[in-house]
Amino acid sequence: MLDKTRKLMKLLGIEDARLRKEWISASEGVRFAEVVREFTEDVRTLGPNPLRKTENAA
Repeated sequence: MLDKTRKLMKLLGIEDARLRKEWISASEGVRFAEVVREFTEDVRTLGPNPLRKTENAA
C-alpha cells in the first residue's frame, strides 16, 4: 500500500519525503516524539503542499 501511495504522489508531483512510515511501540513515547519532531521539520523544509490552492488563486 505504501508503494502505491508513493507512486500516486509522484504522479501528482508531491515529494515522497512527505510520506513516512515508522514502527513505534506504545511504550516508546520519547521515540515517538522524536520521530514526529523530525518529520515535522522535514515537511516544513519542503515548504507548502504543491497541490494546496493559494488564497490568491481563487
